[in-house]
Amino acid sequence: MASPAPSDEVRFAADEYRSYRPVWPAEVFRRVLARVGEPRARAVDLGAGTGLVALRLLEHFQRVTAVEPDAAMLARLVCDDARLARVSAAAEAASFPEGSVDLVTAGNAFHWMDGAAVLERAWRWLRPGGALALFRYDPPHRAEGPLGAVLAHEYGVLWDAHVHPRLRDPDYARRTLAASRFGPTLERVELANPLTLSVDALIGFTRSTSYGGGYARAQPDPEAYWRAFRARIAAAAGAGPFRLDFRVELLLGSRA
Repeated sequence: MASPAPSDEVRFAADEYRSYRPVWPAEVFRRVLARVGEPRARAVDLGAGTGLVALRLLEHFQRVTAVEPDAAMLARLVCDDARLARVSAAAEAASFPEGSVDLVTAGNAFHWMDGAAVLERAWRWLRPGGALALFRYDPPHRAEGPLGAVLAHEYGVLWDAHVHPRLRDPDYARRTLAASRFGPTLERVELANPLTLSVDALIGFTRSTSYGGGYARAQPDPEAYWRAFRARIAAAAGAGPFRLDFRVELLLGSRA
């Protein structure tokens, strides 16, 4: 059964997103670029957020277009490089000439999209031999030990009502991609992505999520909730730093 479409009410804390979302490991880009032959003229990053993917792509492409529907997020994509274009639009509404793009990416964003519609558009945008890359990481509430118990309780009990159905469907991107015209070229890769986070970085990451941030905003005193969350972490797991694995799933496809 298909997952429901994402709600327009999903919100992110743009400042925390820019400050605390982890960068993608270099291995992701190495594998993505291996799918894209020279010359690498244009890349399009869908659901670009504050630029975690788009700014990396500028190192390898002559032009990069960041497509992002959230104006607050797009405003925090700060870059003076004229080769970067910003488009304020949903991926489903973006438009590029047929065969004009070498690479289409979506990092931690595809689950918010009408996947089948976006993949059909991406197929048309790509030149023959162009590539598609969808990637996401596991959230840190999957940590082990005492910290894992605290995070699992927050996620499974307190934040549960704010967890969008698409986030409960980790196979959504893989299933949708396999059913598309990219299906015959589909490659799936899992990459370990261990990171060490201070307690401030861990809480900042949580504040940046739709579910943690959504729960806090629904409380009478959001900051009191974050102080209590910090106290629960300290009582169970200490002051940190904490070693967490933001394991990456990378899905690759090509237009033959």
